[in-house]
Amino acid sequence: MKRTSLTALLTVSLALAASACDSSPSSPAAGDHASGGRPATAASASASTSASASAPGDAGKSATVDACTLLKPAEVTPVIGRNDGGQPESGVGESVCGWENPDTYYSITVSVGGHGTAVSGGIKDEPGITSEPGPDGIRYFSGGVARFAAGDRDCEVQVVSGAGGDSDRSTATKLVGLLRGRI
Repeated sequence: MKRTSLTALLTVSLALAASACDSSPSSPAAGDHASGGRPATAASASASTSASASAPGDAGKSATVDACTLLKPAEVTPVIGRNDGGQPESGVGESVCGWENPDTYYSITVSVGGHGTAVSGGIKDEPGITSEPGPDGIRYFSGGVARFAAGDRDCEVQVVSGAGGDSDRSTATKLVGLLRGRI
């Protein structure tokens, strides 16, 4: 009798486990864009973007922007030379991508914040962090960083090239113009 009860219990447990595997989760899994994590692969990022963009009544607000698709090779190569074609990176933002020249270590990094990170379409200064105002609401920080709002997203572009200083700032400003139109 004990063996029959154990067999019945195992059968019911397996049936419940199997049905749980087939059901769709009611909330995003860890690592999904909507839960604040980054998708593990470009394919899952694309699937996450498609699902988010098609949510009824959302008008695409939660769609993730893939920072690695925002700049073309013809826009990156003249600045840093031969590069890796843009690779996802970790950092502050919903999507971060870096292009690096493996010979010189010159680079361009783009960070795109999530919706609502640029309140009222503007950038707030961080206490204790020095920045300089630039054109069209851009804030310049040390290290070739230009921070800007793209809609309601707080974004950054960093240019590190042999030219340095004002040249990197000028290049960052040009890239901000391109990026705003694509985000």
